[in-house]
Amino acid sequence: MKIILLKDVAKVGQHGTIKEVSDGYALNFLIARGLAVQATPEKVKKHEEEQKREGEKRERESKALAVAVASLRGARIELSVRATEKGGLFKSVGPKEIADALQQQKGAALPEEAIHPLEPIKAIGDHIIKISASGAETEIMLKIVAI
Repeated sequence: MKIILLKDVAKVGQHGTIKEVSDGYALNFLIARGLAVQATPEKVKKHEEEQKREGEKRERESKALAVAVASLRGARIELSVRATEKGGLFKSVGPKEIADALQQQKGAALPEEAIHPLEPIKAIGDHIIKISASGAETEIMLKIVAI
């Protein structure tokens, strides 16, 4: 029996795939537990249309992310954090804090996975941050100042 998986199932397939499994396994386990539906021609057609729409949506989001990364080329952002008298930070600055600062100061919503500091940020001063997403790469300058 052909089925469309609604959720990831170990040793069968991932969400959204169309598989051929035995009738008993499909009816008694997968369909009964809501993990799959029977792949009728109407459902297969609807599934393919949804996959196409999702692919187009991912493509648009990818292009928008690449444009956002390119627009940040040469940008400078400033982040105020608590520091010791010698210039060391009480807490290192990570991608989450940098992403929040980019959102607030430049209006660029980037995922944390796109932000790659070249070195751990544990002191005040200027730091180079590499940003790469959707095939676009750029570097920005992050200035850490003490509160």
